[in-house]
Amino acid sequence: MSRMNCHVVDTRLVLVTILLTLCCFTLIDTAAVVRTELLGEHLQNVILHGPSNTRVLRTTEGSDKNSQGRNCYNLPCGWEVYNPRTRISEYVMKNECECPDSTYKCVRYHDVLQSGAYQYRCRQNTTADDIEYPKDSNWG
Repeated sequence: MSRMNCHVVDTRLVLVTILLTLCCFTLIDTAAVVRTELLGEHLQNVILHGPSNTRVLRTTEGSDKNSQGRNCYNLPCGWEVYNPRTRISEYVMKNECECPDSTYKCVRYHDVLQSGAYQYRCRQNTTADDIEYPKDSNWG
């Protein structure tokens, strides 16, 4: 009988280890979009409902408008999506993060050809050749 109990305990230990490993990969995969204060709640939901049944709230869905803004640092501050054939701008999207202070400007950084979008990043030492994010866009 004791041998069977050891087998059951071993099986449970293996299952718990597999579950925690899957949770870890799920958290790593979504770590960039889960705020630190929501990580515990997200982990609990993954354990209770399983990783495939857990919906991750993006920062735009669950963010508090009164909370302090996050700095973009190495993240894009915006995108300008264009028609790949004509390269005429169709719309712009602002990221949730902000440039650190007024000495930084959100300027065109990279043309992401496969996405058909210009990527904008915060830069401090801009030149006259830099293209700023459109002022009359949907930044608000």
